[in-house]
Amino acid sequence: MALPGGDSVAVRDTASAGFTEAAVVWESTELDAVLLKADRALVGAGMGVVRWGELVCDYPGRRPVCSMTGFPKAMRRRAAARSEQYVDDLKTVEGTIAPHTGSRSKLYALEVDGAVPTDVKNWQGLSGAGVFCNGVLIGLARLVDRQWDRILMVLPLSHLLAADGFTAAVAAHTGMSPRLQPADLRPLMDTSPDPTLSSTYLLDPHSQVTELTGVSELVQRIEQWCKGTDRVDVAAVTGLGGTGKSRLVTEVLHRLTTTPGNQRPWSGGFLADHPRHTDYQVLAAASYPLLLAVDLAETRLPQIRDLMAALAGSHDGAPVRVLLLARAHGTWWRALRGHLRTRNVGPLRHAFTLTSDEALDGHSPESIYVEAKVAFARRIRLLQQAGHGDDTWPDRVVADAPRLYGAGIEHAARQPVIYHHIAALADVLAHANPEFALKDHPMEVLLANEVEYVRRVAEARLPEGTVDDKLLRTLVTAQFLAGARTAQDGRAAVRAGFDVHHRGYGITAPPDARQLAALDDVLTAAYPATDGAHWGAVGEPLAGAWLAEVETDSSEEFIESFLQHDSLATEQRHQTLSTVARTAQDQPGLAAGAHRAVAAAPERLLLLAAQTITAELGTDLARQWLTGLEHAVTERAAHPDADPETYEWATSLLSEAQERTATGRDLEDLIGAPLNQEAGDREQPDTETGAHALSVDSPFVLVKPRVSWLTRTVITFLALCHLVLVAAVPSGVALTTDIGDDDWALWFFVAINVFMHLTVASAFGGRQLGTIALSWIVPLFTIGMTTLSGLMLDERWPSNWPPPWLVWPVLFAPGLAALTYAWRIWLGQLQTRRPATFEDPPE
Repeated sequence: MALPGGDSVAVRDTASAGFTEAAVVWESTELDAVLLKADRALVGAGMGVVRWGELVCDYPGRRPVCSMTGFPKAMRRRAAARSEQYVDDLKTVEGTIAPHTGSRSKLYALEVDGAVPTDVKNWQGLSGAGVFCNGVLIGLARLVDRQWDRILMVLPLSHLLAADGFTAAVAAHTGMSPRLQPADLRPLMDTSPDPTLSSTYLLDPHSQVTELTGVSELVQRIEQWCKGTDRVDVAAVTGLGGTGKSRLVTEVLHRLTTTPGNQRPWSGGFLADHPRHTDYQVLAAASYPLLLAVDLAETRLPQIRDLMAALAGSHDGAPVRVLLLARAHGTWWRALRGHLRTRNVGPLRHAFTLTSDEALDGHSPESIYVEAKVAFARRIRLLQQAGHGDDTWPDRVVADAPRLYGAGIEHAARQPVIYHHIAALADVLAHANPEFALKDHPMEVLLANEVEYVRRVAEARLPEGTVDDKLLRTLVTAQFLAGARTAQDGRAAVRAGFDVHHRGYGITAPPDARQLAALDDVLTAAYPATDGAHWGAVGEPLAGAWLAEVETDSSEEFIESFLQHDSLATEQRHQTLSTVARTAQDQPGLAAGAHRAVAAAPERLLLLAAQTITAELGTDLARQWLTGLEHAVTERAAHPDADPETYEWATSLLSEAQERTATGRDLEDLIGAPLNQEAGDREQPDTETGAHALSVDSPFVLVKPRVSWLTRTVITFLALCHLVLVAAVPSGVALTTDIGDDDWALWFFVAINVFMHLTVASAFGGRQLGTIALSWIVPLFTIGMTTLSGLMLDERWPSNWPPPWLVWPVLFAPGLAALTYAWRIWLGQLQTRRPATFEDPPE
């Protein structure tokens, strides 16, 4: 409803009865669209952030449901019985969109599910409704197709983003430029974090608060790699934490998705760590070229293998590029590249490195600091205007805040760019809140602001007077360490964090379940998941600093106690060890707690720790961790209550692991395959090594036994002799037996006998068939058939020899066993996948 004057419009949301005035900030008569600004408290209160998107794939098996809500004429109802007044009621229309249906008209065609009006005119009133897919706005309802009774035409949002002034208008009022994300791929992708006044959000590279500095040459190189001719390709991008790897990917995506001219634009984003489904075949049906990024790739190798297995098969869609982000190439990249090459995935020739100097290329620390202060102040003011603060948040947020933590930054060493951003944000926050200015270090300022943010969330969800800042800090740290794929994992992490925080205080009863559930709710609200997990986590490097504080305040006992808590699942222990190992690269003191935890419970944690650090850390760091574990185990073994056999096993295992790591030898048969890297990730070793993965999705592992060269030679010789004998016996029968014109039929027995023996050898040598009756019947039948061939030579059998019905089975049975074992020696046997260990720890 337009108001007099033409500069404002009366609007209302679906939950309110009254109208509210909204100002027009952008409009287009050509697109019949208008952008309005209204009071958030009156319109859309409680609504989440609207994401902008498009449909990029056409995979019928995973075509998502799209929906729109409006006031079509068919929903007009009487206000009350016998009333002459009518009201327009709401109607939500659902359906599916095949992206290619609007390729020529540039309009999506939504095929409606459910009831439709009998008269096409009764659709009137739905025009302009927002069309959502997976919670992402993808277009506006435009018109009804009169030729089809179940099709509504939808204007894609790409038309709006291409219109003059629209992007600028959105950015001016939200602080965030609208960018299209693949709405139909959202179950597989990470989403950008919801805007909050937290230090985590402001520093998150996905929030894109600050501009990318330097690396222009590297951006161009990656862009050229993306535009190569190969259908699928994978490359690694490595660099220290805080150098801007994730921000680099967002910049490359921005350039590819805003391609000028008639070139086909790209789409993509960051692959979710916990996707809501794992049908990666959807990506192979993309209508747009895709760029996918995998953060912390060295910790997500099984997922990467699953992804590439889907893309390496039938691929009818546009090109796909996968960027793997990690701190170092290490052994994981060599092993993964070897694995992918066996599956004919891409040329795999590229690996990019981002150094601290490259991130600062062409920019001084001073200019980065100043530009970051402006960006942080602007985004904070916009967040306040959008209602993300409260009465406790100060209003004095300025871009020219005095230099407290940024003093002398122009002379600072060339550190990762994140440190200049931390100084800039600390100065902005300290000026807005003078209490923060009392902190000695800029990271302390950011953590103080994070505490305030978490407290605001907790006060809105917990009973008055029950908020405990120290407990919340401990739980946020537990959330960061263990993660939670499911709600059950979330409960486990909360319980472990709660118990460790209160250890030593003599709690005689378990904590109240409602209290733990309320704390879980606080953590989920403060750090919502951006993928399919139960929750997210506080971002690095804040998390590392917070973990160091909690560890110090607990007298260096938090990590040790948390890792040993009984409620944690094995996957959560693995993630905790992985997170501590990664964080300890910047906070070395954190490693000691993990070492003591492993030494205190080696039967539970030692193999897991060895698997984690050798798979995810470089050789030098892995050796440092193994040395630390050796010292901790040796010290613990001296305790009077230590079990000698357990610690003798632990000491031997660590000593052997250290020796193999130093010489670059494989550790898999010693410590087993880690949770994040199974046997198939190893480069193809000798035939005498241990386990090999058969395929990405197989529940089995291909095992070749370790045998000496003499045993291998003898068994192989006996197997070959057996095959010669099996072929010679029916050949002798065919040459010496006369059955008339059908003599040639006897030669079929030669092939049949050889085939049956090879079949038994391959089936029993290459599989685990258990104790089923077939395991006995088939070999006996094979030996019996060959024995029958031998019995046909009775006429020439020497009289002084044992009877042939006894000799032939005695010859054929050991020969078949030798052939079966030779098959296993050379080709391997499929066994149920399980961690192969050096030796199980003593009970």
